[in-house]
Parts: sequence; C-alpha cells; structure tokens
Amino acid sequence: MKSQNQFNVLNWDINRNELVSYDVLPYFRKAYEVCTKKPVTKEEWEEFIRRRGMYRYWSRCEYEIIVSPWPPQKKDISVKIDVWQQIENNLDLIVKLLMEEYDTKN
Repeated sequence: MKSQNQFNVLNWDINRNELVSYDVLPYFRKAYEVCTKKPVTKEEWEEFIRRRGMYRYWSRCEYEIIVSPWPPQKKDISVKIDVWQQIENNLDLIVKLLMEEYDTKN
C-alpha cells in the first residue's frame, strides 16, 4: 500500500458549529479492509465507492449543508448539498486515488 492521500469535502461540524474540511477516504479505507470481495478494476472501485458512499453520506442531515449566494438575494435561492454529491462529482479522482493507494489494476 502506498502513502495515504486525502480527499476533503465541505461539511458542517455541529459540535464545533463551524464549516470544516472533512476527509472521506478513511471511511472508504475501513470499508475496503473489512469487505470480503475487494475491488480490483476501475468499474469495481466505482461500484464500491458508489454503494458505500451513498449508504453513508447520501441525504443524511449530519452530512448536508446549505449553500446560498453572497450577497444575499431577495428571493431565497439557496440549495442543499451533501457529502455524497461532492464525492459523486469527483468519483473518478477518488477511484484513482484509492486504486493507486492499494496498487490495484488500472
């Protein structure tokens, strides 16, 4: 296994009441270590990350933040984004990082 990378997303820490950078890779590493059928190919890694990422981060309030324009608008045009949406938008990069880290096929 090569050196461990980070992939940070934006999340709200409810305990500290502040916006934080949250590294999602430790969750995927732990899931990889305990899974019985380890992903090898790019497609298997995509499916692995998609399944576990959606299960953990998709539409769960502790992983959601509201984004709105600055300066504020008269009409409320804020949107909710979650950690899964940030992962999904960067799925290829996360797959690449984990495949390199675990020396699996390209």
